[in-house]
Amino acid sequence: MPQPQAFIQALSPEPRRAIRQALKQLAEGRTASLDLRALEGVLQGYMRLRVRTYRVVYVVTAEDKGPALTLLAAGSRSTIYEAFEKILAEQTPE
Repeated sequence: MPQPQAFIQALSPEPRRAIRQALKQLAEGRTASLDLRALEGVLQGYMRLRVRTYRVVYVVTAEDKGPALTLLAAGSRSTIYEAFEKILAEQTPE
């Protein structure tokens, strides 16, 4: 199971529900009430969704049927960005 889904499933019911609801809104394009931000620096090109103390890093790509949302990482604010940088470094051939 990919990291974002595993992290979200491991949460207690209330935060899990809040994140799933926010992701549903994001997928439906109802972003007015969401806390979204483009990431900077080494993480430029990626977006983050903030739900309480949690962050979900994602990317939007163009698909034949329209934009597609791909979740890349999820975690608490204190650890997610460093963890995502490590994931990217492992995937990037040097």
